Amino acid sequence: MSAKTVILLEAGTAATAQDFTAVNVGGKTPFLPGRKCRVVFDPQGQTGTVPAYAVDGSNDNSTWTADIAVAVLGDGITAVEAVCYQYMRASVTTAAGTLAGTLGVHIEGLG
Repeated sequence: MSAKTVILLEAGTAATAQDFTAVNVGGKTPFLPGRKCRVVFDPQGQTGTVPAYAVDGSNDNSTWTADIAVAVLGDGITAVEAVCYQYMRASVTTAAGTLAGTLGVHIEGLG
């Protein structure tokens, strides 16, 4: 069994509606574009409307494929499998109401 690799997209970031800064994740194995990964969402301290958390992917840091991994949840860890892109970014949307709390997102290479 090979060792897993984890990349941090966001840690303890305010979970308000926005697209976060893109991270160049596709530079080495196991994160080469087209390979499988596991996106781990870790929201904490949610109040108000429960948001939709997502990860978007791009191979050129310009044209984005939205919602390659999505989770709608309050506190607690959720993992979703996705396909890697050269660049990946977390995003948060809310349908209505207010939201407080933080979001952490990690990507685990499945190798």
